[in-house]
Amino acid sequence: MNRETYKHWACQKMIEASRSNIWDGHWACAALALIRLLEDRLVPGELESGIRRNLEKILEDHPNAETYRIDREYGEFRPSLLARLIRNGRANNSLGHDVIYSSYILDLLGGPGGIPGPAELYRAMSTIAEGFAASGPGYVTVNGEPKVVHPDGIERTAERFRLSSSSLLDLFHGFDRPSRMEQGDMQLGHLLTHGHAIVELKLANPGSGLDILDEAFFTRVDILNHANRIERETSAPPQDAPSKEAEWNPLEPSYWEHALSDNRHGHFYKYAYSYLKLNRLAERRLTDFRSFSRIL
Repeated sequence: MNRETYKHWACQKMIEASRSNIWDGHWACAALALIRLLEDRLVPGELESGIRRNLEKILEDHPNAETYRIDREYGEFRPSLLARLIRNGRANNSLGHDVIYSSYILDLLGGPGGIPGPAELYRAMSTIAEGFAASGPGYVTVNGEPKVVHPDGIERTAERFRLSSSSLLDLFHGFDRPSRMEQGDMQLGHLLTHGHAIVELKLANPGSGLDILDEAFFTRVDILNHANRIERETSAPPQDAPSKEAEWNPLEPSYWEHALSDNRHGHFYKYAYSYLKLNRLAERRLTDFRSFSRIL
């Protein structure tokens, strides 16, 4: 199966997700993350067969009801979807999936190897973005329980700065979060993918007013800081065992072998792509995956 077929499958998955369950769009993003890993040559060539096996498994396990219809391009697709994200950025919405999904799809449109963006796909993406905006800030894990923390009324504790590949990686590596909390809600992993999506969108669309997306990202950091404080003040002393967890390295075949049986709702794929791509953009050498392994 060629890569264009996978891309068409991902577009159709977004269309069908917009009609039923917007969270199913995770699988479109997962497939596109694997394609970008290969197209951007972010992994050694000997891993391609293992990554392709994971791609095939996504399509086998999550089939679409219909085949993607290639239709005439909707000329306002990109500016209209970016305008939707900017409106979302002004709301108390720190979930980030509106930006993540949109970044993956807009990356497909135009340019060498790009595909047309028809009106049907635009309507699907707009519906999904509206759905995520309406879903609120999402939950965080505190004392082992999911808790919704609304950003209104909590302290602005996160330092605000312009997001870039380097500043995002510095924040990711430096953010201290108990593993029991991350295992409950995967919020730190989503800081990585949400921030990466913002960085990519701003690089691809300069002058589009997308700096406003940074605020939604830092609102997420405020919420995590707030949750960390509650956890420290109300929970028993940490029982995290000394670090004996496996070091997950997406540059090794074992990573992709494991993902065939447990990919964490596609996050094994999206996390790997975001981490490897951000390090390339920041021109950093990859020598230690312990920090990355915290989110898996």
